[in-house]
Amino acid sequence: MMRSVFVAAGVAAAALTLSQPAAAQDQPPDKWVMYCSSDGGRDCGAQATIDGNSLLGQFLVMRYSAAYKKISVVGDGQGVRASIQVDSNPFISTSICGQGICQYDEGKSAELLQQLRTGSQIQIQLELQGTMAGPFVQSLKGFDRELQRALAAQRAR
Repeated sequence: MMRSVFVAAGVAAAALTLSQPAAAQDQPPDKWVMYCSSDGGRDCGAQATIDGNSLLGQFLVMRYSAAYKKISVVGDGQGVRASIQVDSNPFISTSICGQGICQYDEGKSAELLQQLRTGSQIQIQLELQGTMAGPFVQSLKGFDRELQRALAAQRAR
């Protein structure tokens, strides 16, 4: 029971944090930033709002949460499955999706985090109900710097 409460709290915190990241700090697209939220408890992380470079205006937000040690992907619509590829490594996917957020478990998040810290580029695909969004491509330049800032801010709580 306690574990499900923590998982629900993590999803709720990610939803609050990711629901308005650009509005919360006027985040420019395609740039990694450190972001802290105190909604539902302090949670700092590194995130990017990634533009899909399409006429449809698609975008998504990818975020690493230092408090929950999880990676989340939020797109425009109800995600069914998210897949992230770092450089030429295989795609790592998750189907833990709800409330518009796809979240990786701690094991897959840790594996991806190691790749993100040393990689140069990511590609993200988001499967929505009945359609596919992406691929979204983002440079990892600045990710590790913002991650270190987020981890330090999280420890300072």
